[in-house]
Amino acid sequence: MLSFARLAIPLLVLASVAVPATAAERSVPLARVAAELGYSYAWLPGEAAVSLTRPGVVVVFRAGEQLYRVGDRVISADIAPEFDGTDLVISPSTVGALRSIALAFPVPPPPRLPPAPATTASGALTVDMTQVSGHDAVDIHGLGPPDLPITITLTGEMSKDIPVVVLSRTSVRTGPDGTYDAVIGTAAGVPYGTFLVATVTSLPGVTPASKKITVAPTTLRLNSPWDELPK
Repeated sequence: MLSFARLAIPLLVLASVAVPATAAERSVPLARVAAELGYSYAWLPGEAAVSLTRPGVVVVFRAGEQLYRVGDRVISADIAPEFDGTDLVISPSTVGALRSIALAFPVPPPPRLPPAPATTASGALTVDMTQVSGHDAVDIHGLGPPDLPITITLTGEMSKDIPVVVLSRTSVRTGPDGTYDAVIGTAAGVPYGTFLVATVTSLPGVTPASKKITVAPTTLRLNSPWDELPK
């Protein structure tokens, strides 16, 4: 529902400029007015009418009808719109009324887009890796340029006969101070003595880094008679 207060300015303007016009004065194409004032224009062929819309208001003109609709109100133009073969044409006073309606129902500004993510950077990465006690996992941490995506690739060198195996790839991001940290699970049952290599990379221009450790027992091994082979 349109409030009377919001339409007061358009109605006063219309009343002040509603004077007789010549045929030349009323040949203002409605599509051109809509484009200039920021209305969305839609031709309604079944009704020989045009709909102009803005956030909060719809204005409908019909060919040959002096009355036009603004939301749920009906307003009288000084001269009825006419169809000139391609578009409805209106009088300058009706153009003034549409301008006042546009001021009463402003189009909100478009939302601000977030900044585009960086595609290049400069600097270097560091990396350190330690086993997590009691778990098949490693803690990988280091430094790099602040607020950048980091990819951690964990590989295993299990034997001379098995090529390097990619165990995982993990994406993290450096914080405002440039630090990053991730706890990454390893394959269960990785034999002791396996070499694990953590390679960290980022955007083009950032120097990568890698760290190699040897898998060691992560829990205290107990000596028990049950572990002894019979003699």
